Amino acid sequence: MGQWSDLLEDWPEDAELGYNIAPTQMIPAFNAEHGLAMRWGIVPPWSKEPSTKYATFNARSESVADKPAFRHAWNKSQTCLIPAVGYYEWQGTKGNKQPFFIRPENEEPLVMAGLWEHWRQNEQSLYSCTIITQASSGKLEDLHSRMPLILEFDQAEQWLNDGVSVFEQLLTNQNIERLKFYPVDKAVNRSSQEGEHLIEPLAAGESA
Repeated sequence: MGQWSDLLEDWPEDAELGYNIAPTQMIPAFNAEHGLAMRWGIVPPWSKEPSTKYATFNARSESVADKPAFRHAWNKSQTCLIPAVGYYEWQGTKGNKQPFFIRPENEEPLVMAGLWEHWRQNEQSLYSCTIITQASSGKLEDLHSRMPLILEFDQAEQWLNDGVSVFEQLLTNQNIERLKFYPVDKAVNRSSQEGEHLIEPLAAGESA
């Protein structure tokens, strides 16, 4: 992992790991102080319950500073890193969607920019996070209209240390060419499925 091993060394042992992680699960996230298991789907501090009635697992770059669910974390510059092997996107019609897996060519971790919150209510306490997304660019445009804000090592340090002040700069400096994507088995469409086989590319001519 090279330099990433230093930035991601405080790995939270209670985070859920796997190849088919879904929103609301506890995933590894890293703020400027340490790594924590955080709920994927931010819970704003004003929420009455440790959940929301609407999806908060992604935050659109165009509106993240203004949306009530994310505004507190944004104003407090509560930035975090969310590492993964890669992520899935789908193409096709409903009921017949083909999943694709996107990951770095060099198979280093794919690290996404996020925001985090610490929700408290009486004796309850929950850390949560969201992944920031932006309009796709480069070779990913034909795959899907949106993509996560993906960080190089130096950018990840900036995001943690300098916070949202570097946001616009990061948005316009995405190294999309270092990514690759390929079709994978449709088994990933079922939440009960798990295992490294889910991210293996389909062989030429193989049906998903």
